Amino acid sequence: MTQFSVLGRLRLLTPLDGDGAREALPFCAAAAAQLHAMRREETSGDDPRLDYAAACVAHYLLLLRQAGAEDGVASFKAGDITIKKQELTQRLALAQRLRDDALAEVSGLLRDTGFAALSTAFSPGGAQ
Repeated sequence: MTQFSVLGRLRLLTPLDGDGAREALPFCAAAAAQLHAMRREETSGDDPRLDYAAACVAHYLLLLRQAGAEDGVASFKAGDITIKKQELTQRLALAQRLRDDALAEVSGLLRDTGFAALSTAFSPGGAQ
């Protein structure tokens, strides 16, 4: 899994021209590094599902960055033509769902880095 293989998968999720690809490449590198660090040692880094999951993570990160630069214009009209942008919140929600679904798909290839409850003992009178 490389930043370039992740970028290739990202281009399947969202259209990117040359400038868009250059803007997205650092996010692809960050996502690839994140999943590489989470990957189980016995898992091959060449699994295409990891590239797709990293692309979904990069897509979400890219949209978050774009949200900070959004000018707030939702639509404009020129004569008889009206152009409306999809609401950023809808795009972010879709990207988050794609990311979460892709990470769930590769969960068996990744180390569990989540929270673990080590004790469930409860004492109604407080600690003794």
